[in-house]
Amino acid sequence: MIDIEVTALTELCPDPIIGVDRKGIISIFNSAAEQLLQYPRNEVLGRMSIVQVYGGIERARKIKGLLDHPDMYGGKGRLEGYETELYARDGCRIPIRLSATLMEPENDAPQGSIGFFHDQTARKKLEARLKELSVTDDLTGLHNQRHFYETVESELERARRYGRALSLICIDLDHFKQVNDQLGHLEGDRVLRFIGKVIRRELRKTDQAFRYGGDEFMVLLPETEVVAAEILADRLRLRFREYSPYNRGTPPTTAYELSLSLGVTVTDGFETVEELINRADKAMYKAKQSGGNRYMVMPKV
Repeated sequence: MIDIEVTALTELCPDPIIGVDRKGIISIFNSAAEQLLQYPRNEVLGRMSIVQVYGGIERARKIKGLLDHPDMYGGKGRLEGYETELYARDGCRIPIRLSATLMEPENDAPQGSIGFFHDQTARKKLEARLKELSVTDDLTGLHNQRHFYETVESELERARRYGRALSLICIDLDHFKQVNDQLGHLEGDRVLRFIGKVIRRELRKTDQAFRYGGDEFMVLLPETEVVAAEILADRLRLRFREYSPYNRGTPPTTAYELSLSLGVTVTDGFETVEELINRADKAMYKAKQSGGNRYMVMPKV
C-alpha cells in the first residue's frame, strides 16, 4: 500500500509522477500526470497498466530492463535522464525525460517503481526550430547550400541502393546583375524571395529546393526520371515569366526583364556529388549561352 504522505508529497511536484506496483499497475498518479496525459485519476489508480502509458509492452520492458541494469542511466535500481515518449489519452505522443527508482520491496516481493516525467515538448520544438533555421536560407526560405550537400549525398546513396532515378535541376536568373546594379540590392533581394516562392509552389512534397548561392538554385527530385524533371523545369520557367513583376507593362523596360535558365540531369546514384552538380551546372550554362529563358538537358554518359 502506498503511504498517504508519499502520495501527498507527489502533489507538490510540478512534473508528472507515476508509481507502479510489481505488476506494472499504476498506484501513484499525481495532478501533473492527470494534466499531461488527460486521464482522470480514478480511471487510472489500481486499474491501468503502465504499458498503456508507454504505448506498448516492448517499451515498458525496455525501461524495466534499464532500471535493472547495473551500468545504464544511473546504475541498478535507478534511471536518470532517459528520453522516451508517453501516450496521452487522445493518442498524442509526448516526449519526456524520465528519472525513476525502484521502491522498497514488501516481503521480498518484486519491486515496484516510481518515475518523474519531465515534459520535453517545448524543448523538442525549440530544437526542431533551431535545426530548421540552421539549414534554411534566410532570404528565400529555401534550404541552404550546406544542407544541399548533406541531402544530395544521402539521396545518391538511396538511388544506388534501390535502383531509382534521381534528377537534379540547376536554376540561374537571366539579367539579374542588371537589377542589382541599376535598381539596387534591396530590389535584387525581392527578386530572390520571389523565385523562392515560385519554386516552393511548384514542388511535390518529396522534392527539395535549395539556394545554392547568389542567384543560383538547385532542385532535387528523388525517384524522378529525366522526362518528369524536364516538365517541372519548363513549368518553373513559365511560372516565373508569368508572375514576374518585371515582365508586365512599362516600366520596367526590357532591360530588366528576368527569366530563368535551367539545367536538367539525372543519375542512377553511381557517381560523386561533384560529378552530378557539375553536369547540371553545365546544362544550365548551355541554356544561358543559348539565349536564356529555356532549359537544357545533359544526361549522364
